[in-house]
Amino acid sequence: MTKNEIRKFLKVPENYRILLQQGGATMQYTAIVKNLIGLKPKKIANLMVTGMWSNQNYDEMQKHCTVNLVANTWTDNDCTKCVSYDKWNIHPDASFFYFCTNETVHGFRFDQDSFPWHMVPKDQVIVGDFSSNIGTEPIRWDKFGVVFAGAQKNLGPAGCTVIIVREDLLGHAEKDVPVLCDWTLHEKSPDTYYNTPAVFPMYVTGINVSYMNQMGGIEYYTNLSTQKSQMLWDCVDQSGGYFKSKITDKAYRSRVNVIFRIAGGNKELEAKFESEAAKVGIVQIKAHGVNPAIRISMYNAMPLEGVIYLTKFMRNFQQRNPVAGFEVTAKL
Repeated sequence: MTKNEIRKFLKVPENYRILLQQGGATMQYTAIVKNLIGLKPKKIANLMVTGMWSNQNYDEMQKHCTVNLVANTWTDNDCTKCVSYDKWNIHPDASFFYFCTNETVHGFRFDQDSFPWHMVPKDQVIVGDFSSNIGTEPIRWDKFGVVFAGAQKNLGPAGCTVIIVREDLLGHAEKDVPVLCDWTLHEKSPDTYYNTPAVFPMYVTGINVSYMNQMGGIEYYTNLSTQKSQMLWDCVDQSGGYFKSKITDKAYRSRVNVIFRIAGGNKELEAKFESEAAKVGIVQIKAHGVNPAIRISMYNAMPLEGVIYLTKFMRNFQQRNPVAGFEVTAKL
């Protein structure tokens, strides 16, 4: 049931296999290498670092193969813009090209419609980590060979990981692949299971995705995500710099993780913002520890009304806590 609902929701083509595993998306860092690196004799991986999670993957993959760093937008523990395309270093003989479509810690996102697909050699499998934005936008199945994501942000509870693999990519695993990372082994399920899977979160994911299909499917949630992000980014942009993102190129702004500083990084004001927000029911907005800031996450479960409520609070907070040099450019 769960696989069928996911296929319907994400419009997965029939020549792709849907796997449900445990271990989180992080376990797939190893699985990707062990299942795909043997596609070419040199056993090289192309990888982009666009934030903390892809950097974590970079460290993990280097344990298992030679990793070519295509570009690194995450410098000095910060991420402000994408490295210019003409500076990308793409290895022509790599087995696959990996990138994270949305980084939650710094709010960096690749737009699939403007991604430079033509730069990736056609014989390289493109692998997309969609852990934080799966189900919030259509997936370019004509481009990706592998897509994976933890279910917990947009599809279901923690404990279920979704891996979607084009069928011709199965059966190429390395001999030393850990059994729980062997996609071909798991593709045989539900007829055979190597061990007992996390049945309950997988089942609940199916129930939730079924509900999302009834709500209108991927079209509905794409539109909802667009509305929510546009509303919040407008609030940020109209604050005269009072609320400001470090992502200088708007083309790479996340639609699900809006991260900003207040009044140039005023820690006292940011602490006050968090405290007052909590008093009116706006919680869990402190950014990840490696990136001190305010982080607003708008996954599928967040209704539009929640963002309306938040932006009203933000404008009211600025009005009550003015700072010289940060003038509002729109009516509060």
